[in-house]
Amino acid sequence: MTAGTHIIGAIVLASALKLPLIPAVVGALIPDVDLKKGLPKFRQNRTLFNSHRGITHHILILPVLLFISVVVKDFLNQQIGIYLLSFSVGYASHLLLDLLTPLGIPYKTKYYPRLSLKLFRTGRIGEIFVILALVALMIVQVKTGSLNFNSFFGEKITKTLKEVSYEILH
Repeated sequence: MTAGTHIIGAIVLASALKLPLIPAVVGALIPDVDLKKGLPKFRQNRTLFNSHRGITHHILILPVLLFISVVVKDFLNQQIGIYLLSFSVGYASHLLLDLLTPLGIPYKTKYYPRLSLKLFRTGRIGEIFVILALVALMIVQVKTGSLNFNSFFGEKITKTLKEVSYEILH
């Protein structure tokens, strides 16, 4: 899937879970750090460490991210834990969307075999249907009020930003 599809997917999922959107969007984009410039090109067989949709797309990253999020939220700092959870949800949305494509995502210690539903090809007409479905969900979220300005950073930060801007302006 393309970056735009991953962003919309993260927004829809984070909004549905009432999590801040910005960390989710960052989480949705991070798995593609290996794209083109992220990893060196080798003339060897594809591995988890030299190819796109390698280690950064591995299914086992999700439980690790979720565990860290819960530990931070429950034992260290609740707000940072919520941001980490939102980041993890964005990461999960990326992997879920890539799971729909023929290449899929790795789940073992090798590049192949991979989990794949083989429903849509990236950048093709099928992805347009995915985008349209996600945009339709986003419109429903806006109309029901679950997606609004406070959704971007979370209510606590938005309230603080409003108070600071009021103090500056008055």
